[in-house]
This record gives sequence, structure tokens and C-alpha cells, in this order.
Amino acid sequence: MTTPITIFYKVVTGICMLFFLMLPGCDPAGTNTAAPSVESGKPVLSDILEKPQILPVTVGSMKELGQYYDSIGFNVSANPDIFNAVPRLRFTHVPKNWEDEPSIPLKQSVFFRTMATMALEVNEEILQQRQKLLSIDMQQPLSADDQEWLQQMMMMYKVSRHAPPYAPEQLAELYLRVDIIPPSLTLVQAAIESAWFSSRFAQEGNALFGQWTSPGQGIKAERSDAWLATFANPHDSVAAYCLNLNTHPSYSVFRVTRAEMRKEGRSLKGIELAMHLEKYSAKGVEYTSLVQNMITRHGLEIADTARLADGPEILIKPIDRPAPEPPRFPEEMTSSPQEQV
Repeated sequence: MTTPITIFYKVVTGICMLFFLMLPGCDPAGTNTAAPSVESGKPVLSDILEKPQILPVTVGSMKELGQYYDSIGFNVSANPDIFNAVPRLRFTHVPKNWEDEPSIPLKQSVFFRTMATMALEVNEEILQQRQKLLSIDMQQPLSADDQEWLQQMMMMYKVSRHAPPYAPEQLAELYLRVDIIPPSLTLVQAAIESAWFSSRFAQEGNALFGQWTSPGQGIKAERSDAWLATFANPHDSVAAYCLNLNTHPSYSVFRVTRAEMRKEGRSLKGIELAMHLEKYSAKGVEYTSLVQNMITRHGLEIADTARLADGPEILIKPIDRPAPEPPRFPEEMTSSPQEQV
């Protein structure tokens, strides 16, 4: 359904795309970092409003990204209804060496806005799976396509590796697992686990949630034998996080509680479900309390009822900054050539 805020977002996005292209010295190829830049040439406004148009935008700092969000109306203070039509954003990667931004409130605001669109897009994909699953009449013979799709879901959600038919308890378990994660949980856990996009795992491997993998794969932790999974882009990291909560035995109570909330007709609230994630961290209940406190402190409950805009999709291409130079020491404090290895 097209709402007034969706129309506003589309029009403002289109106008801003044209505005950035008309800036003096703005490079459509994305080499000018003075302002976010569109790389697809000078689009016609009618083309911009068509779905699924993809608009590449290049930004060179957290400040520029915040300015771009503000320019398309993605600002809760200035536009309180924006959570009824959150812009569709995709990021090529987590930006490197952006963590020296001077304003902590700006950094947190941009982080949550960035993560909100990722969380909603992954939830949209899960909801499409859930709706199809609920639409299949399991009491009737399944078509070949439905059988193949159902087998893929059984394997993806780690219920069964076998082909249909499935026992009633297997189907019940699949219904339990194919469901969304409240965005407020996604936002806060990403902030904690990625240190607001500044962790080595986030910047080197788009890993936002500290998910482990097999030895020899991903990135090895410096202070332990753990290996963390890496991803092609941040969106894939969010999808893997959601799949982890939806499949791992440690979060079975989380899934059962979520299903009970559904059955009672209640909204899925991250602050309530957070208490069942004590096994996500060695800190246990202390960790779940931290998650709940951050949801409250940052006012993220509203994210659980947010909706995506109809389009267009915007591809954000961050420009990495050079790594800071190591500190230089006075000459008399450096090692002599004989002492160097």
C-alpha cells in the first residue's frame, strides 16, 4: 500500500539524486568524496520512482552518510513518521576506519538507521517464506515445485535433510522457526557485537554478530582460538544472524515464546524476547539485561513496528579511509638494527 510518507520518500529521494548530480564537481563515477554521489548518470525523475530502480550512492564518512539520510527524509526527529516507510538501503561493505567520527550521537544515530533497513529487508524475506509456508495445504498432495521448495526450507532451517513427506512434528517445528526477528534486537545486538561497525571482524569480514565458524575459515580471533564467519556484505551477515536465532538449539525457548506471542495476537517485541538470549553471550543474564537497557535507552521499540518503503532501492558504497599510521617514537627509543628481527 502506498502511503503519503512513501510518496514523500520517493519524491524527496528523486529530487535529492538530481540535486547531488548538479553539485559542482560531483563525479558520477564516485571519485569525488565531497558529497554522496549517484553513479548511474543523470536519472529522470520518472525513472527514479520506478521500482526496482537501484541508485548507487557513494559516501566518504559517517557525517556524509548522516547528511544523505537527512536529505531523503530518513531522520526520526525531523520526520517522525519515517518508520512507516523506511528507505530500502543496501551496503556493499562495512566502511573501514570510520570510527574516529567526533560525534558519538551522530555515530549511533547513523548506525541505527543503517541497521534498521537491513533488519527490515531480511525480515521481509523471512515473511515471504512464512507466508508461502502457511499457504501450502499439507493435507493435499503437493506439487513437484512445492515439494522441492519445502525440502529446501527443511534443510535451510535445519529440521530435516530428507525429502517429503514430513511428519506433523517436523512441520510444526518448521512453522516455529520460519519467523522474523524483532528489529530492535537486531539493532542492539549488532551495536554490541560489532562495536558500532568499528570491530576488526566487522571491517575485515562484514561480520556484525560475532558468529563462530570452523577453524581455518573466516577470521581468527587474536586472543583465542575462535574463528569468526565472514560475509560478502552486511546484509548477508544479518540474514545469517536471523537464521542462527531461528535454528540453533540454544534459542529454542526464544522461538517457542515468539510463537506464543503470535498465538495470543501480540506484537513481537524485542525487549520481551531478549530475556531468552542469555546463551548468546558468556555473560548470560547480564548480557540480556544490557540488550533490554539499550533498547529502552535508545528508544528502539518503535523499530519493531517499522515498515519498508515501496522503493527505490539505494546501494550505498562507502569509501574506506586509510588506516591510521602507527605512533612514531623518538629515535633513541627505537630498536637498533642488531636488535630487529
